[in-house]
Amino acid sequence: MAKTTLRVRQGGIAYYLNESSSGARNSGRRFILSRTSDHGKTKDGWIKVNVTQHQVLIDAGSELDQFNACANLYARKEQRPHVDRHHIRGMAGKWEGEAFPMRVTHSRGATPSANNENVSRHEEQ
Repeated sequence: MAKTTLRVRQGGIAYYLNESSSGARNSGRRFILSRTSDHGKTKDGWIKVNVTQHQVLIDAGSELDQFNACANLYARKEQRPHVDRHHIRGMAGKWEGEAFPMRVTHSRGATPSANNENVSRHEEQ
């Protein structure tokens, strides 16, 4: 789970320094510096940050100094675009409806069976 270790804002721009774990390599720590604009409405992108750069950002002093250090580091490195992975992209594939058949919703607790019969978990009496 990612943990935000630094958040600095000035005007409508904000930088977030996040730490996440990635397993045993490099003691499992990864750092990412993300930038948002328009008061958090637009995610501009992110860059990888190594341990030394992370420590420089944390030790930068006041919030203004930290903001300037984040801005300089973000400008020096190649930015990666933010990709929203919470939505399905594009049209549904050919498998839609085959791999996951539609549920029958007419009767309570009914689900489709292999030969299109309604199978209810409640037995009729």
